Amino acid sequence: MNAPFVVPPAAPGAWRPTPPAYSPAIQYGNRAAKPFALRRADQFRPAPPPALDSARYQRDLAEARDFGSSTSTVRTEAQTTVASFWYQGSQPAFLTPLRVALTESRGSLTDRVTLVAVFNIAAVDTQIATSDAKYTYLLWRPVTALRAGGLPDWTPLHVTPAHPDYPSGHGTYAGVAEQVLTALTGPRTREPFELTSPTAPGVVFRYQAWRELSRDNVNARVWSGIHTRVADEVGVELGRKVGRYTLDALDRLVR
Repeated sequence: MNAPFVVPPAAPGAWRPTPPAYSPAIQYGNRAAKPFALRRADQFRPAPPPALDSARYQRDLAEARDFGSSTSTVRTEAQTTVASFWYQGSQPAFLTPLRVALTESRGSLTDRVTLVAVFNIAAVDTQIATSDAKYTYLLWRPVTALRAGGLPDWTPLHVTPAHPDYPSGHGTYAGVAEQVLTALTGPRTREPFELTSPTAPGVVFRYQAWRELSRDNVNARVWSGIHTRVADEVGVELGRKVGRYTLDALDRLVR
């Protein structure tokens, strides 16, 4: 839901619309939605992001600056490919992995249908939890931080989405998918499977462990220049927590 959001006054660390379009904030209304499994949107709200002057934040911002720039001289071709591949939307990106998991599953038809339902329930609740955290902490994006810090022309490899940095929505979706798919088939598939992406035409990646998808999502958002690493890593852990909770609530939800 795109409920209206009032941008806070400009201040160090505070989110504001990002270039090139400086579009209004999106997904603010998700935090007000009623979750399916979670008791409330903030049930697994992560701790605040590291302080702007902390070693962790400064290290992560420097990484985004160097590896995520549109003109980076340190990002490799392989890293650029990963960034472009996972620039695709979170939800459609995991449809093929879900189908692979269903094919791999040795459960009954009822078990597989149930886990598809749980996958989607957990995914929606993760979006609600992500919105809650993003609009609680309102952390600015790397492009805003770097331009405010003396690099007025710094530009990320990919356009920054119009919502705060912490935590990463791609990270949370990867984490919840990893958790539920692991419950469906175990941590690895019997054989590697192939994925393609509309944002990297002609590229085919092969995966076998669900955790590999989370790993690439974390790296991709840094190498795209649109997230700090801490936002990605915290996002993955938030998604895992929502996934575990939803799986534990299975009987209450769908049986």
